[in-house]
Amino acid sequence: MFTRIPTVLRSQEIINKSFLKASKITEPYHPKIEDKIRKEITDRISTIESITYSHLMKLVKKFPTIEKLHPFYEDMIDLMFDIDQYKVSLSKAQWAAERVETLSTDVIKRLKKARKTEQLTQMMREYYGRYSSIVNSIDKELKFLSRCRDWLRQIPDIDPEMPTFIIAGMPNVGKSSLLSKLTGNIPKVAPYPFTTQNIFIGYMELGGRKIQVIDTPGILDRPMEERNEMELKSILSLRDIKGTIIFLFDPTGHSSYSAEQQENLFQEIKRRLRPNVIRVQTKADLTEDRTEQIAVSTETLEGFDELKAEMLKLISQKVAA
Repeated sequence: MFTRIPTVLRSQEIINKSFLKASKITEPYHPKIEDKIRKEITDRISTIESITYSHLMKLVKKFPTIEKLHPFYEDMIDLMFDIDQYKVSLSKAQWAAERVETLSTDVIKRLKKARKTEQLTQMMREYYGRYSSIVNSIDKELKFLSRCRDWLRQIPDIDPEMPTFIIAGMPNVGKSSLLSKLTGNIPKVAPYPFTTQNIFIGYMELGGRKIQVIDTPGILDRPMEERNEMELKSILSLRDIKGTIIFLFDPTGHSSYSAEQQENLFQEIKRRLRPNVIRVQTKADLTEDRTEQIAVSTETLEGFDELKAEMLKLISQKVAA
């Protein structure tokens, strides 16, 4: 949803682009030299105004408005950037656009009253100086917005309003295999901005509704006390997604984590994120022991009907509510 944010030009880049385009404007012929120069200067100022205003206002319109964002995305932005600074930077970009527009209109009006060549060229120089001063005054804000834009484009394209299931559990318990089997295709990969990991998103039809299934490797797979503040906040941002966690338990020992370690992580996630959690035993084909009510195998597809039935029940309950 953030891929449409345009590249943010720095102040000098805007100035150079505007001046270059303006310098190519010439009035080929006019009986009076004063009128020729007046027309050239007027057209150059209009060009500078148009390029600058268009770029800055496009930034204001294309950057997401915090108040209109889903809390999931608001939390993600707040993690990496000061929201107040974000708002101020966009406000200053709009101020500069409007200030350039006002300045240009004022100078063009005064050009009509000037009668001498010297007056016209002096007004042009003054305009260029005042224009440059306005645009240069927001360079810090443009630099900030450029960093925001690069980061926002990495945010995974999750639909927070779509019925969602987030797969969690210790490493090597079968999370990615379950995601692939549930969705029936190769999940799309998106970078997760708070970690070095990616997230994997797949889609499936259930009860006539499209749902998204998310695997977050490296995010929901170890105790919270082992995480730094940024990682912990990134996990908590998942609370804003209206979904259910499918927590996987591997009782076979193949994942190298004990039942106690897995249970402790389950309790942490349930406490910190949401009470809606489905407990699922994985690798059911490798053991006859059944430690959970729902036990699945991605090899034989054992237990998948029971898992989907439980998922559908939860979706139906939320729709009815």
